[in-house]
Amino acid sequence: MTASEKRTASYEERTGRTREAILAAAEAEFVANGLAGATMENIAKAAGVNKALVYRHFERKELLFRQVLVQAYRRLRNLEAEFRFPDDPVAALDEMCGFTLRYYLNNPDFLTLVGIENLHRGENLKAVSREELGVATLIEIVTNLLDRGVKAGVFRAGLDPVDVWHSLSSLCWFSVAGAYTVAITFGRDIHKPEEAEARLAVIRDVMRRYVMRADI
Repeated sequence: MTASEKRTASYEERTGRTREAILAAAEAEFVANGLAGATMENIAKAAGVNKALVYRHFERKELLFRQVLVQAYRRLRNLEAEFRFPDDPVAALDEMCGFTLRYYLNNPDFLTLVGIENLHRGENLKAVSREELGVATLIEIVTNLLDRGVKAGVFRAGLDPVDVWHSLSSLCWFSVAGAYTVAITFGRDIHKPEEAEARLAVIRDVMRRYVMRADI
């Protein structure tokens, strides 16, 4: 490697580290204050850089939020793609339920970021392709699971993978997103391990009843 190439590589590494620091600081700022309340000044300070450098990487706050959100989706989609389900389709469905609920419990910031975007009617994600969000990978995972269940004679045919995912995600999502108000109003705190397991058992039962043949 020539001296020029080394300088270029070193510059690219520094730029990459700076960008990652900005994104990490921005995620914390958006989660804490929302899109409207977050400021580029706070993000720059938390990242340890000057505000001009933040604007050099991201021209507007909305573009920075968009990248933070896309990055959050990618983290989940990448983990889903790496997950290895059991051969038995019913056991695999149970594992998908467990994976989703545990991910939401362990990553509440993801729910907050998506909630912020829904408050803004999805305006920031409209410019992002479904490929960039890993949607095809998710649908493929659910489709393969349903196909295996149909071939095994235990799942109903003709189920829409998007509807199945939406139902599963919704059950897990509200269980975590509404955790604090449910704990106050009903005395059920899903952050307690025993309550999380009890809730997961209900979610698994609901999803089984949804996808399995009625004559089984």
